[in-house]
Amino acid sequence: MQTLGVPYPPGYAVQANADLTAQAQQVATNLKDGGIDVASDREIIALIAYLQRLGTDIKAGQNKPAGN
Repeated sequence: MQTLGVPYPPGYAVQANADLTAQAQQVATNLKDGGIDVASDREIIALIAYLQRLGTDIKAGQNKPAGN
């Protein structure tokens, strides 16, 4: 996104990678607790994380007053 001109702060790419690694590991851990053993670098982990984020953003949007 930075190459497209999104004004992220300096060093954001390093932080973003650390965040996604932590999120992927958490998703994999939750699946393992449910009896599903999958590595944190699989595409299904990315899909689950994406869907979780969509759900989080939708819930956050419902709390905003009308007109915002």
